[in-house]
Amino acid sequence: MRGSNPLVTLSLIKIIMTNFNPDGNQYPIEQWEDLAENRASNSGMVQKIIGGVVAGGLGITFGVEILGGLVAAWCVKSALDSGKNIGKKLRLVRDCGCNAFVLGEEDFRAYLKQFGDKTVFDELTFAKQAGAELTPFAESWLRTYTKALPSAQHEEQQQLSLTQSVAQSIEQPVTVVSSTSTPQTITKVDVWNPNADSEVDIIREVTDRITNNFIVGIGGSGKGMLLANALREVKRKHPDKKIFLVNGKVDPKEAGYFDGIVDVEKPLHCESAKPQTVAAWFEAAMEDYDNFAVQNNGGLLVIDEGTIIGARLKTAKCTTLTDKLIGIASCGGSTGKNVWFVAQTPFVGANGSDTSGISQLTPIVLVNQTNLSVVDSWKRASLFKKFDTEEIAELVNQSECNRAVYFGKTAQWYSLPKLINYSAYDRDAGKVIGDVKDVKQAEDNNDIHSQDTVIQQLEQQFNKVDEKLTDCIYFDKLADATEPVSFEAIRNHVKRNLPELGKVNLIQEAIDKLIEQELITGDRDSGYSIT
Repeated sequence: MRGSNPLVTLSLIKIIMTNFNPDGNQYPIEQWEDLAENRASNSGMVQKIIGGVVAGGLGITFGVEILGGLVAAWCVKSALDSGKNIGKKLRLVRDCGCNAFVLGEEDFRAYLKQFGDKTVFDELTFAKQAGAELTPFAESWLRTYTKALPSAQHEEQQQLSLTQSVAQSIEQPVTVVSSTSTPQTITKVDVWNPNADSEVDIIREVTDRITNNFIVGIGGSGKGMLLANALREVKRKHPDKKIFLVNGKVDPKEAGYFDGIVDVEKPLHCESAKPQTVAAWFEAAMEDYDNFAVQNNGGLLVIDEGTIIGARLKTAKCTTLTDKLIGIASCGGSTGKNVWFVAQTPFVGANGSDTSGISQLTPIVLVNQTNLSVVDSWKRASLFKKFDTEEIAELVNQSECNRAVYFGKTAQWYSLPKLINYSAYDRDAGKVIGDVKDVKQAEDNNDIHSQDTVIQQLEQQFNKVDEKLTDCIYFDKLADATEPVSFEAIRNHVKRNLPELGKVNLIQEAIDKLIEQELITGDRDSGYSIT
């Protein structure tokens, strides 16, 4: 570059190589949830107690025992109050997806930029109504934002109430156009009509055309009965459709749900299994399903007890569940693959997945008369639009089986019609309803103690695999190395020699075990070497 200024040239090079990213502080929602949970857990209780002890000591030292005692008592009381609030904050973060109210100024601004004023305002309002303490910056923002709301909002609310009253008298849904100085928004007012059909034939809806569904309900809500009825209807309407069940619970009383209906069942009682065992079992099951789908021109994959499975996989740092949900939802149609994911909570993080996997499934949510209270904590879930808990309670009362169902295809709640119970147990009554011999036979076929034996065998097998992998890394790759070896070099070595163990999470777990045993040292940035 003859004749050019070297300083200018250097500046241009720096500009070209810059890592400037205005959205660099935008994170996945799961990372925000982890950050919020960490903030909610940090109450400063220990510091306040120490401060109280110090204040009391200084009071005694300088002869002002009463003042020192008062300060100490205030610090201790403040610490205890903070401790009591931890549980409430964690419940709002974990169960309700409420994050903004515990964030400091810098994180709050980034969260606000990523999700917008309306979402943050709704979260803070919800937290305030729940009696939670907001961070000072969140409190200040909420106060400022509330004052800035248009004064015409009250008039608009009056107009909306009047319009709804008129609509109820003519029993027709109406459209209301906001008449404020802000940009006009067309709001659809969905007026409840008691004379309209409040039931939905949910079994017909999900089986006429098989799609990908996310079935949600806490224990006893009716997920098993819904699944049992729907799978039988799938077989009746689509006799060539094969069903592959991955079952995370073994309960002899519920054996009738799937017996003779699913083509393949892969059961494991995940509650009593270690995370790495569940990960190994689930990955093997997914490989079997892929082969099953190839042989049968597709297949319906049913993942039951998805919450416990997902929780164990998340602990094991296994992404197979999310990968499979995304893969089938995005590309399964062309290969005849579909998935029904059954879980106990609508919050994706608790199910070991993320929004990219769950959001592509149609939500179907069940509640019964004994767990209506949980619906309030579900309002924050992204799969719902806003709903009225009292209307859901009315739908439950109208239902012959005292249940309501949310169908994501219509984004509406309905009374659930009575379904056939194919199990040998009535959960509502808490009693066995089938032939005692049949129940005993089911218990013999699905003995939970035999499952413990299966789990032990899996874990023994896993330990053998683990030893084979650690030996491959330690003796075959690192023992003779004269300088640190990168993670990619280790992985390439494993893939050449043990291709069935070449997955990233398995290799990382083996490396972590070697580090824990102080046999090797290092990290992904600097590489690994023998200690």
